[in-house]
Amino acid sequence: MAYKAKPFLVNEHATYRFAELAKLPDTQLVMLVPKKVFVRLPEFIAAYEAVSLAGRFGADPGDYEWEWISNPPSLRWWRRALNGFESLFGWVAVIARGEFVELYGMVEVDENSPFWRDVIPDEAALELPERAKIAARQTGQPEEQALQEVYRGWFKNAGMLTILQPGQPAVRKGSIREVERFRDALKALLERSIKTALPSEVGKP
Repeated sequence: MAYKAKPFLVNEHATYRFAELAKLPDTQLVMLVPKKVFVRLPEFIAAYEAVSLAGRFGADPGDYEWEWISNPPSLRWWRRALNGFESLFGWVAVIARGEFVELYGMVEVDENSPFWRDVIPDEAALELPERAKIAARQTGQPEEQALQEVYRGWFKNAGMLTILQPGQPAVRKGSIREVERFRDALKALLERSIKTALPSEVGKP
């Protein structure tokens, strides 16, 4: 039986109306954060957790790092792989609303990422390479190319493929477990930013 991902939204603020949801239909995660907490993030990330720091504190494989984008205000979430290189794992759109900031997030993984296949169930993960071998023999194409197409087809049929353009890496959205991990990582990031003195605060009374 074919796997079909069920639509979901990770939201701990069920009574709050996130007004931009209709404009961001691929959103998988919404959060509401006090503005006074969130405004610390750009400086905190730049000083301590930016992906450009190339593994701050000796980031281990699987660790998450961050990138702040000022225009439009947004966050990118990177994951460092076993080979030491980082790959994009998610993004967050930031909307200021009074004394709060609304976050609209989505796990986003492209097919060049080592985490591309993580959400494929074990049964399919064993079957798909064999299917690719058969396709490669029948079409004469390289086996790696056939496997790439087979994985793209699986994610498309599962309703998880978000970008498929000629000449560009395919992109999938996350499973609910990945999005929950995203939520927890964002919470932990915010907590660290509250507890850590920013460079601009050092030396102030």
